[in-house]
Amino acid sequence: MRRSFDEMMDLILEKARSDERIRAVTMEGSRANANAVHDAYSDFDISYYVRDIRDFTRDINWVECFGEILIMQCPDDWYDHPYDYAGHEDFGWLIQFADGNRIDLGLTDIRNMDRVAQNVEPRIVLLNKDNFKELIPVSSEAAYYIKKPGETEYAQTCNEFRWVSIYVTKGLCRREIYYAKHTYQLVTDMFIKMLNWKVGVDHDFSVTTGSSSKYLKRFLTPEEMERFQGIFPDGEYEQIWQKLFAMYDYFAELAEYVAGKLGYFSDREQARRVREFMMERRNENAL
Repeated sequence: MRRSFDEMMDLILEKARSDERIRAVTMEGSRANANAVHDAYSDFDISYYVRDIRDFTRDINWVECFGEILIMQCPDDWYDHPYDYAGHEDFGWLIQFADGNRIDLGLTDIRNMDRVAQNVEPRIVLLNKDNFKELIPVSSEAAYYIKKPGETEYAQTCNEFRWVSIYVTKGLCRREIYYAKHTYQLVTDMFIKMLNWKVGVDHDFSVTTGSSSKYLKRFLTPEEMERFQGIFPDGEYEQIWQKLFAMYDYFAELAEYVAGKLGYFSDREQARRVREFMMERRNENAL
């Protein structure tokens, strides 16, 4: 049975209160942001500030005190960047519990508190035994706001979208499904970037669509949302062709809109010529 929010918070804080080595606790992430979605799937992003981090990294399995672990990761100790267990750098656990709860637990050695003061993302101070002045609550989500692009970033995003679109056509012509799907995702990344800029333009760059643009539907009309959802293909080659051109044309409209609002140059001629080139490849493939 899944433990409740209150049960998890009691467990997290009881550990901190009873362990003199833990001097403060904060909560970050979606649960610290009033505008985020809060439900049973929300993680507990928790930070412990400790006297000597080595006391906790000597045996990384002490986190089992929080419950039965289904699977766990230690991203700070990975095959291509092993952690220095003799040092005092931050360390974290990503913990999925068997009951459905998840804690992303980060540890910071109090000798590194100066770095903590630089935080601008939402944060709730849950416990501060030593009244660290660096632990300042942050309620604003301004750090997550969509950033207004400069004209160079705008132009290069358009260029990258069109450039990689040609890769997709090559994969489709060769019937190389993974290559086509992989490059399609790269094109989609540029599309999402432009769609976010459209949202930013419409809201004076004072909103966020969240991690991985998960809150886009808050800012799109039902018609826009339906069109957006229509750019994602399945594994059929012909459908990928159709979705690619649908995304290409939607991107062109978004790029024109953003350029017009920001006073940037939009290279319509490049967009037209690349589309014609792609269509020629499609027609060749159909023969």
